[in-house]
Amino acid sequence: MKRSPAPRFLLRFDDICPTMRWNVWNEVEKILTKTGVNPILAVVPDNRDEGLIFDPPDQNFWPRVRAWQERGWTIGLHGYQHRYVTRDAGMFGRMSLSEFAGLPLAVQEAKLRSAIQIFHEQNVFPELWVAPAHSFDANTVAALSNVGLRAISDGYALYPYRDSGGITWIPQQVGRFRNIPVGVWTICHHINDWTSREVAQLDRDLSEFGAQFASMPSIVERYRRRPRSLLDLGTSGFLRLGRSAGRFVRERRRRHAESSAAEKVCETVTVPRKSS
Repeated sequence: MKRSPAPRFLLRFDDICPTMRWNVWNEVEKILTKTGVNPILAVVPDNRDEGLIFDPPDQNFWPRVRAWQERGWTIGLHGYQHRYVTRDAGMFGRMSLSEFAGLPLAVQEAKLRSAIQIFHEQNVFPELWVAPAHSFDANTVAALSNVGLRAISDGYALYPYRDSGGITWIPQQVGRFRNIPVGVWTICHHINDWTSREVAQLDRDLSEFGAQFASMPSIVERYRRRPRSLLDLGTSGFLRLGRSAGRFVRERRRRHAESSAAEKVCETVTVPRKSS
């Protein structure tokens, strides 16, 4: 019987920009260098999102991005300005916020060209697309093809595949390391809310399982001719269902916690009795 190939993992970090939390990132970068894991870095070309301002802008940001690129780390195009202008959840429906989904093709293409121009002015060359909030639509995919960016890190599948339009889809399924027996799994991290606990966990994961992590170019080369299969469709449906169920459970827990807190408040309030 033919054995299934060993699982492979890709490591992605989103919201890379001049005002990120640099004290955390510096520790993460040391771990990546030590373990030899080549990540995907989703860089915002012209950040205008105040929610991504944690530190003063690093004046050495673009030289650092070029150094990562020269090291063999994959640079992803993470939107344009990371500003949400619609409430369209896009084709995957993860979040009802978007910088792109719901906008006309011409508008989306203009944004992408402006974003790529900023990269090129800095001698940075993006290898794939990473949508802010995972939200983009068919117009975004068409616009990406028009500007020559033909790899997308998003979606649900067991393995990467190439669609009929020549776009390579590298699925992004999980937000933390899981010891999964088969497939290619992209782990997406946002380090701006990390503490030393998350940094230490990353160190343990990469030290123990670093040999299972791959680089984005090696994965694209291996799967660039693979079409989407029924297995991918089944995996997509299963993962979507799991995500919806998880969201439902978290919402139930949140409401229960709020209800319990309200009951405790009521228990501590005594109503004075009227004197006769």
